[in-house]
Amino acid sequence: MIILDEEDQQKLKDPPVTGPTLRYPERAAGRRPFSPLPDYETSQALAFNIGSNDSLISSHKPPPKLRIIDSKFWRAALSALAAYVLLSIVIGIPIIVSRAHQAQEDQQYAAYNYAVPWPSKSSSSDYSSAMNDIVDAWASGVDPKCNDWTSVTYPGGDNVIASMSRSVPPNGQFGVTSNYTYYGGPIIANGDLNIDINPNSSVTDAVFSVTMHASSDYLFNRTLVCFALSTNLSDLSLYVPDNLTASDSLLFNMTLLFPQAKRGSDIDALATYLPGIWQTFGDLKDYVNIKKVTIEGAGSKIDVTSLQADRILVDTSLQPISGEFHATESVMMSTIQAPIHASIFLYNSPESNYPTFLDLTTGNGNLTANVTVLAPNKFSSPRLNFIANARTFNGGLSLNMVHDPSSPPAAIKLQVANGYADANVKMDEKFEGVFQASTKLANANVHQGSAYSFDYWNPDLERTFNIDYQTSTRFLGWIGWGERPLINQEPGQVVVETSFGNAVLSFDG
Repeated sequence: MIILDEEDQQKLKDPPVTGPTLRYPERAAGRRPFSPLPDYETSQALAFNIGSNDSLISSHKPPPKLRIIDSKFWRAALSALAAYVLLSIVIGIPIIVSRAHQAQEDQQYAAYNYAVPWPSKSSSSDYSSAMNDIVDAWASGVDPKCNDWTSVTYPGGDNVIASMSRSVPPNGQFGVTSNYTYYGGPIIANGDLNIDINPNSSVTDAVFSVTMHASSDYLFNRTLVCFALSTNLSDLSLYVPDNLTASDSLLFNMTLLFPQAKRGSDIDALATYLPGIWQTFGDLKDYVNIKKVTIEGAGSKIDVTSLQADRILVDTSLQPISGEFHATESVMMSTIQAPIHASIFLYNSPESNYPTFLDLTTGNGNLTANVTVLAPNKFSSPRLNFIANARTFNGGLSLNMVHDPSSPPAAIKLQVANGYADANVKMDEKFEGVFQASTKLANANVHQGSAYSFDYWNPDLERTFNIDYQTSTRFLGWIGWGERPLINQEPGQVVVETSFGNAVLSFDG
């Protein structure tokens, strides 16, 4: 016989219930000793806010109140104040001193709002502009004289015409600059600059002249034309107001004439920065010795008859560059929306340790260049004599590179690139080195000419033309005399690359 427990017997007596059963938890016998939690009744009372009294919530501690005056807060505030004072001393005092110094320099023009054309100007990242070599007039102690007009006339209406001229030493540093900023569209402050040789043979000084035409007397009085002159510095600066309107008009006609004496002028730097003003240079090659030339100005058309210097930089944006340039160290020309058409003569001295550099760049324009090189090497290709680059994007490119008749074969490294149009490069019969012509979506061709060619150093050697690799889009090879030298003994190189246009490389012999 099986005897059931009382609990099991009770379960058998109670009938099963099909509906929901709600059971309340049994009252806890008691909290555990040292438990931080309240018992069930206490927690229920706290939750429903019933039967609450001091005894039920005595174990609940409210959060500490925020103190307005806190020691940590004040320590942080005092540290921040000390840092602020220190930074104010380190940074603020030099700024105040600098501004006071600048205000003292420009106090005579304090009533005008002008940008300063000269100080700290950098023309490009890869070339030291001659402009940076020109001594700032204020820093050198030269007192500029502004609007010291020789004549002022009123031809009619509100128009004003004024002019002045100065005779200056033909040596030293020369600069013509403007603070006018041009980004395209109508040019409000325009004009021209002409640098040439004085037709009067009796004049022994250089002559600086300027004529200004203003559309109103109000604009005339707010425009400054300043000469800063000393024995080795001749500077003409145009200060144009920065709030010009479409109804305003300024026209500047400027000339700088050097004396006729052959090689009579020694110039350390000749620099122009004239946005919106066309610049013309006459035949200066036989009359002026120049170390550095910088010709700049967005919207400036630049035309050079003949110019010779150690370094030449020509930089514009929306207008063409044309002319004849002679240099011994470097020639750099750059524009964007216009063509370049130049005849360039490069000389690399055997005493020099560096090659002569040429860089021609345009974007939406044709590039046409005839380059003549002269390197009186003492030995056969001891080092590179010339490094040249020519690039355009949406215009035809044509470059011819030849040796001067008196020059032995020079070591030349030439790279030519074009985007949407053809690139045609021609080297003369004295070139020796590796070559490459390649394109992405057009045709590449390399042609050996039939002109007679002989090795300057060994006339008995025969001209050799080797093709290493050839497809419709790429040519690789070498041209020279005799056996092909080792790779590390081939300084000569010409590369022609295009994207959508044909790449054509031709040799004379």
